[in-house]
Amino acid sequence: MYLNSQNIFKIGASNLLFFSLLCLTSCTEETEIQTYYIPPEYEGPVVAWKLPPNWGENPELSGPMAGSFHVKTNSGPQGRIGVMPFREAVSTLSITNMFGMELGYEKFKEDTLSQVLTTKKVGQKKFEWIHLTERDSPSDPKTALLAVLRQKDETWLFPFVANAALIDQEMNSFISFLDSTTVRAGKKVIRAPRPISAAPTDKPTGAPTWDAPDHWITGKASTVRIASYTVSDEDGNELDFSITSFPGDVGGLQSNVNRWLTQIELPKIESLESTPYLTSYSIDEKDAHLFLAENTEKTIYGALLFGKSRSWFFKIMGDTSLAKVEKENFLNLLTTVCFHDH
Repeated sequence: MYLNSQNIFKIGASNLLFFSLLCLTSCTEETEIQTYYIPPEYEGPVVAWKLPPNWGENPELSGPMAGSFHVKTNSGPQGRIGVMPFREAVSTLSITNMFGMELGYEKFKEDTLSQVLTTKKVGQKKFEWIHLTERDSPSDPKTALLAVLRQKDETWLFPFVANAALIDQEMNSFISFLDSTTVRAGKKVIRAPRPISAAPTDKPTGAPTWDAPDHWITGKASTVRIASYTVSDEDGNELDFSITSFPGDVGGLQSNVNRWLTQIELPKIESLESTPYLTSYSIDEKDAHLFLAENTEKTIYGALLFGKSRSWFFKIMGDTSLAKVEKENFLNLLTTVCFHDH
């Protein structure tokens, strides 16, 4: 049970619910008070918050999101702020890599996590504070500010994803929002969606299904990286395939194209009009973009689909010689993608 409403602070439902009825009979003026006990049907966690005046609620939630918000600006809604409950065992390292790898970071390890991790006390709550700024994007870098709250047997993640300037501008509002949150542990332990496999029944709400080649090896998935596969050959060359999804457009088409180009050490594009890397494409009858870029050593083949409320990225990256072998398999996979709830 998640309680959320713009600009209204609500507390979680109590474990016992009582109410009284005033029953007036036709033959007496005495009031009879009867009290009834109603056992609660819900035993899960409850979270409540007070929304800053210049933030708005996103009506559509997907996956494990308990709340989703944007910042109101003169240019329209900007940025994405979320409330996400996680399973007890989720590690800070896993959360950091979930966002970091999509921002161009090498995979963090325990000894390198301190580069982006601090702690911050907000009111009476102590948060793990993870600050990730998109690599190699000095003009308008995308930033993920992740506040992680651990309480009893539960973990709550509050991500703020936007360009760096907007996050700096809204820092006081974000801190005020975190201070206002009330989290009540439930009798039932929070369970985030299990890492998905190729089976459609394992996918979170809103995610598509697809058919992967049999020789692709299923890897570890997460809330953002909803699919992960590894492809290798006898010479030790490898490719990494992922399907990732984020609320909003996470910077738009050009920003994400430039992010991918920097990952394989190619120069960024100045304009979308003359880029050789993009062509129009269709995924499940939805407008998308096909991205093909390579150098002598590394290649990225990808597809970018920007929906009404979420972005979807399909990307295979790694050794150029192996990528050429697997290109047809990658393109065939894209033709099998199906968004069942759209």
